Amino acid sequence: MNKITTSETFKILSEIFEEPIANITPELLRSDVLGWDSMGALALMAELDERFGIVLTAEESKKMIKISDVLQLLRQHEILLD
Repeated sequence: MNKITTSETFKILSEIFEEPIANITPELLRSDVLGWDSMGALALMAELDERFGIVLTAEESKKMIKISDVLQLLRQHEILLD
């Protein structure tokens, strides 16, 4: 299984949401990211599935309201290295 660091996760999220990487912090709210709309949420779900085999339901995706929620998900699946 692929493992990933927090900084690598931030880079991926920056690309998915088309948000400058400098803006990506654990505290960043979904509502403050223009690209974290319904299409961005689908792109995140697809990336998690393709890269790590994590399949999220729409309900699970909706519960992610901060970048830290994505990090926590990766921790739960023992994917996040740091």
